[in-house]
Amino acid sequence: MNTFILIVLGQIISLFGNAALRFALPLYLLRQTGSAALYGGITALAMLPALAGMLTGGALADRCRKTRLMALLDLATAGIAAAAAAGLPHLPLLPLVLTVLGSLYAIQGLYQPVVRACLPLLLNGTQLLRGNAVIQLVDTVDELLGPLLGAVLLEHLGIRGLLVLCGCCFALSAGMELCLRIPQDVPYDTKLSVRSLWADLRESAQFFTGQAAVLRLAAAIAAVNLLEVPALTVGVPVLVVQTLQKSDASLGLVQAVLSAGGILGGVLAGTVFVRHPIRSGTPLLLALSGVCAALGLALRVSVLQFGSILVLGAVFMAVAALFNVWFFAQLQVLVPQAQLGKTTACLSVLACLTQPIGQAAYGSAFQHWAAHPADVLLAAGVLSALVLWLLQTRRTV
Repeated sequence: MNTFILIVLGQIISLFGNAALRFALPLYLLRQTGSAALYGGITALAMLPALAGMLTGGALADRCRKTRLMALLDLATAGIAAAAAAGLPHLPLLPLVLTVLGSLYAIQGLYQPVVRACLPLLLNGTQLLRGNAVIQLVDTVDELLGPLLGAVLLEHLGIRGLLVLCGCCFALSAGMELCLRIPQDVPYDTKLSVRSLWADLRESAQFFTGQAAVLRLAAAIAAVNLLEVPALTVGVPVLVVQTLQKSDASLGLVQAVLSAGGILGGVLAGTVFVRHPIRSGTPLLLALSGVCAALGLALRVSVLQFGSILVLGAVFMAVAALFNVWFFAQLQVLVPQAQLGKTTACLSVLACLTQPIGQAAYGSAFQHWAAHPADVLLAAGVLSALVLWLLQTRRTV
């Protein structure tokens, strides 16, 4: 358990630095250039390396010593932050920000499958459930507090000072990870090459097609990220800013409440699933569908509109966090340790690919039915429930 605590502490420090810089660098670019289009384009391009990072990280997690790999990733990030701080006054701003931002996203993609692959070697049974809940909670809190503190530190320290501070965070995390001792970790790093990594990914795809239980998990994560999560992530800003015509501060309040719901879900997961274990994720997915439909109904009553977004949005995020914990715990039980890193990475990439499709679809729907946004959420709840029922009858979820 002491090793697990060190992993959690290292993740808190590392993910905080990563989240702070991923927020601060585009913001600094926006302030320097004044171009919103450039800001959006750089942010979108920088996310592409995360997909490659996830796939590569999954293969590396199964082939390399996980403690060494986590330490090397944090050391590399510390070096990138230090180099960026040194080169900022002299190098062109746009290529520098794009390079550093892309590296941060790629390293985060590499890092997360390694952490997930460590847990079954350290925990089992109810401890594994609680461990996944803690990892989920840390990720949610860092994604919330990292940008907030990053904005404050950027204002007081400047971009170079923030880069140096975050570089120190990465170096500290690497030092802690070098002290880790994980039982049954890969005893030595196996030979790595592009061919071996490609073979690992092909092997992972073959494993997917031959394992019905893993395919059910893949269908579950695809359903939640295609049909349910985008309904809220796209719908909430549209409802608050356009439909209700609230201020940016009101939108910030809503986002904070939704994040608090995610944190609450992570906290509850460590106790709810231990006392009341479930074998299927369908009830949680149907609960998300129900929340979407309920929000669509509540929006029809003018006095309930803003309050329903706050309350039901927080409930939605809490249930989504519960599902996420259940999902990774099931994955770690079903998948052999030698395949766990690659399988986790492939499913994470699947989530990253399906969610933008859902976001684009719901964005078009909210624009087309701008006068009736409640109908979009109601339809999202009914449609997702119908799809989940069809998948359940085929025993896919």
